[in-house]
Amino acid sequence: MKKIVLASAIAGLMIGTAHAANKAEVIVDPNQQFLEHMVPMNNSGITGTITVIPVAVDKTKLVAVIKGKNISGPMPFSINLGRCDNPAAKVKYPLTEMVHGKSETVITANTASLFQGDQLSFNLGESKSTPSKSVACGNIQ
Repeated sequence: MKKIVLASAIAGLMIGTAHAANKAEVIVDPNQQFLEHMVPMNNSGITGTITVIPVAVDKTKLVAVIKGKNISGPMPFSINLGRCDNPAAKVKYPLTEMVHGKSETVITANTASLFQGDQLSFNLGESKSTPSKSVACGNIQ
């Protein structure tokens, strides 16, 4: 009888492990910061980094710093649905406009959700009058 109970327990553990192995799980440590890089687009020469910081279960802080010419702004900044190679990507999360090469925003989104599911990208527009002309972009991976 003890052997049957032990065998059942081991089988149960193995089934539980198999189910867990089928799930893609992103574990986010609130002390961990992720760094994403933006690359120039449309010959802008503008590059930058975005630090993604979990601040609560459903809140994520994004701190962006860019370098290049003509970055005094304000410049529209967002997280878009789709990759950088999709010029028609729609805005999923509008971010604080980039001014003098800096932007800081807290969005209502679980940090792990930015790295799984929908393909997302950071997008920096040229100006308020030409927001769809990207000057820098970075795929979230």
